[in-house]
Amino acid sequence: MSSDDDEKYSFKHTKKLEDNNIGLVGKGTGFIPTGNANAMPAGTEQGKDDGRGRRFAVRTLVPLLVLAALLGGGYFWWTRLRPVQVTVNGTLQSVTVGTTIDQLKSDADIQTAPGNYVSVSGNIIAEGEGYPYSASINGKDTDYDDAHSYEVAGGERIALSDGQDRTEPSTTETVNQQPKLLMNGNVGAINYISQWGSTTVKDVITGQDSGEQVDGTVYEQGQDCVVTVKDVQPPDKQKLVALTFDDGPSGYTPQYLKILQDKGVKATFFCLGKEVDAHPDEAKAIVDAGCQICSHSYDHPDLRYAEPQTVVDQLTSSFSSIENATGEKTTAFRPPYGSFTQRTWLATQGVATVAVRWDIDTEDWKQPDVDKIVSAACDNVHSGSIILMHDGGGPRDQDVEALPKIIDTLQSQGYTFVTISELLASDDSIPDYVSSCSSTMPESAVWPDEIG
Repeated sequence: MSSDDDEKYSFKHTKKLEDNNIGLVGKGTGFIPTGNANAMPAGTEQGKDDGRGRRFAVRTLVPLLVLAALLGGGYFWWTRLRPVQVTVNGTLQSVTVGTTIDQLKSDADIQTAPGNYVSVSGNIIAEGEGYPYSASINGKDTDYDDAHSYEVAGGERIALSDGQDRTEPSTTETVNQQPKLLMNGNVGAINYISQWGSTTVKDVITGQDSGEQVDGTVYEQGQDCVVTVKDVQPPDKQKLVALTFDDGPSGYTPQYLKILQDKGVKATFFCLGKEVDAHPDEAKAIVDAGCQICSHSYDHPDLRYAEPQTVVDQLTSSFSSIENATGEKTTAFRPPYGSFTQRTWLATQGVATVAVRWDIDTEDWKQPDVDKIVSAACDNVHSGSIILMHDGGGPRDQDVEALPKIIDTLQSQGYTFVTISELLASDDSIPDYVSSCSSTMPESAVWPDEIG
């Protein structure tokens, strides 16, 4: 093959390789294959950059790693190994930063007596099982849990002393506490509700171990219901006395009313509901005469021994009978036999406001004779006295005869006869709603369900 033929062959062969997108390798390209398909010729710009980048990365990374190590070690030394000074119970101590108060106490051999483990009400459950010490940091008392986990930073003033008591775990429940019924006073002719009850809304805390209960936060402060027992005390120089008649109305009622009107005197009639139903005209005549009418129960049971519902029924029935016959509302009553206790008051459910007994008993029910009735009514009387006589329940002829003599005798001694409402109103310590003898329990009030 001639040289011209060789050149033609070489050109055609090269052209064929280019057409088949096959890259040329070998000396002609300046690149010798090394087995790395991604390798670039050493003379190219990319190959030159890769070499410089690797050398720069190595030169940069090593100092950074050394610096990081130095900084990390320094940080650890600063936060965990650096010596600092603190004052503990007045003594300057050099310690490692981050030292706990427990370690300070142990290293300095500071002795403290632990508190006790106590109930929610403060009773000791276990001695010596309270907090082991109390701590003050820079003059500020610190809760034990905070002090226990505290790590010193340097410069603190720490004071350690005996531990405080540790209170048992507890649960808290919000409750509505009903009022209780309390009695204020033991002796007196008048019993009245001096304070109506209301509900207290509060948290009750119960000890997990002791079971004891104590009050927590109070959201609404209620109050107990109070019944006051006392005698009426009119102002000085006022000689007031109240005549009262029980068990009517009856056939004797018109006779009593005529005597009272003739003498210009008022009295109070404590009537039985069943007798009011039987004698409505006589009941109405009492009110028309300017006298006062109140309840004496419906049919005279001993309310002290009655069931709670019976007590309520006896009072409400008699109040209704009186209002139906006379148009007068009353919530005042005289308990049969004068028998009425705190338990009976509880049973009323608040339908009554005042219970009226007496301090002068004529014992007319024995029918002793007229003079003895007069003597019994007048001999021991004093200002504020309430005299007991009877309208029904038996023959009352002696009473009818004795009544004008009683009035004349006491008037001659300077006494003025008043109704129960007027007598109560004369005592400034008795509220107006009580002296009215007709008020009812306020809508906002809550009646007690137990005796206090």
